Amino acid sequence: MTHEVVRAEGLPRPNGHYSPVVKVGNLLFLAAQTGIDQTTGTVPEGGFEPECRQAFTNIDTILRACGSGLPGVVRAVVLYTDPADLPVINAVFADTFPTDPPARTAAVVGLAGGRRISIEITAVVPSGTAV
Repeated sequence: MTHEVVRAEGLPRPNGHYSPVVKVGNLLFLAAQTGIDQTTGTVPEGGFEPECRQAFTNIDTILRACGSGLPGVVRAVVLYTDPADLPVINAVFADTFPTDPPARTAAVVGLAGGRRISIEITAVVPSGTAV
């Protein structure tokens, strides 16, 4: 099975030598998304929670551009900088995936550029949906 780099309107431009989204069969592999508002280029004000929610908004926008959406997420890797933020991540995750949440890995790491969260996603594109 071959892989395809997805090029669709509304996808973020990479800041390095990588593809924002790769499709293999009906699976989408998203490069990690941060909590930066793609329109303004800034992190939302108000602390960690708005930044975390913005990361999921960015993911939803990308998935929709690829013919999927948040219900198609099967795996999430959440990288964050402060262990004290895990309860917020859990609450936002529960709001984002109220039933049948995807598999998840969460790890405390150092992130570049003052980012506090970065989320990598694997999702399914429904059968019959073209990207």
